[in-house]
Amino acid sequence: MQLTDESWVAGTRSAVYLPDGDKVRRVGWEAIERAAWDSEESVLRVFETTAFGTPLRSTDLAVDDPGRFGQLLRERVDASIVVQRHVPLVGKKGVRIVGRRNPATTDAPVAWNFVLDKGLEPNRPGLIEQAEAALRSVRDEFGI
Repeated sequence: MQLTDESWVAGTRSAVYLPDGDKVRRVGWEAIERAAWDSEESVLRVFETTAFGTPLRSTDLAVDDPGRFGQLLRERVDASIVVQRHVPLVGKKGVRIVGRRNPATTDAPVAWNFVLDKGLEPNRPGLIEQAEAALRSVRDEFGI
């Protein structure tokens, strides 16, 4: 897809290629958290997964209309999700555990991450330990 600055982004079965300054950066689909279209700014924001406690890395793609590329992003990101489970930790609030693998191959390793629900602070005593225990439980349940 050509961007408004005339640079390009591309997607294949296994990765998306994002602009990074004067270079292009390959990001496997399993490392893409989500994408969001901002119609007012004509920007497609691509968010990458990061280590727990660090902000998501985002790349803004200025484009008139994401069209089929937006569909490709959604399909490939969805295809990368092997397991997604919400585990309550404090009342109904909890942690969303996600296991992803590159959708281009079934024997790719699974990358795990978790995201706390809004309103849960990671500095709450014992919360991270509870989330890590929930992650271990989900991994054990699925044998991954």
